[in-house]
Amino acid sequence: MVDACRCFEWAPYPGGWRGEVEAALIDAVLSIQARYGRPDNGVRGALARYRRHEDRQRLDDLTRLAAWSAKDLQDVLEIAQRTAGVSKAAAIVEAATELVTVGVRHADQVEPDDDVCRADQRRAYTSVRGLGEVTWEYLGMSLGIPGVKADTWIIRFASNAIGRHVSRDEARALVIAAAAEFGVDPIRLDYAIWRHMSSTTARRRRRPR
Repeated sequence: MVDACRCFEWAPYPGGWRGEVEAALIDAVLSIQARYGRPDNGVRGALARYRRHEDRQRLDDLTRLAAWSAKDLQDVLEIAQRTAGVSKAAAIVEAATELVTVGVRHADQVEPDDDVCRADQRRAYTSVRGLGEVTWEYLGMSLGIPGVKADTWIIRFASNAIGRHVSRDEARALVIAAAAEFGVDPIRLDYAIWRHMSSTTARRRRRPR
């Protein structure tokens, strides 16, 4: 795994959404089977439109996000994608509501993964249809909590690196162990692998047949 991580140039981690729990939640849900795109489209474009609409210095109050109707939020985000049969906008609003119910309003109230409160928060988030533990961990990562978003790209990279298929939990553990070998935050290595895998696949798709 460590050797495989040395075979490509690491893209710098852009920094996530520290101190902005609304942005982190929107990003986590919209990232499900989606492309990030340029600043004016994809997930990044949707977040930019929400930020412009809210016109606040920091997007860090889940009660504001929970107050939206799913339709109005979808209109602002300009994304009509669905996850497990429900609109992503509806999932965002419901997740915000559930998290507020267990005491999460601001970014600094999201607890580290080994905290008892974090388990309650995770259950609140994953109780929403279409949302699971992978994007819950990603939400925390966007806020600066160390973790790995063990999605398709990460699992594929780890499987290729060791020559056999690995589970989500094993892929996560492999990235964390490799990050420790390099002396870096696993968030940084996770992002570097994701960028490497997604950009490599995009280049292959553009090749003429």
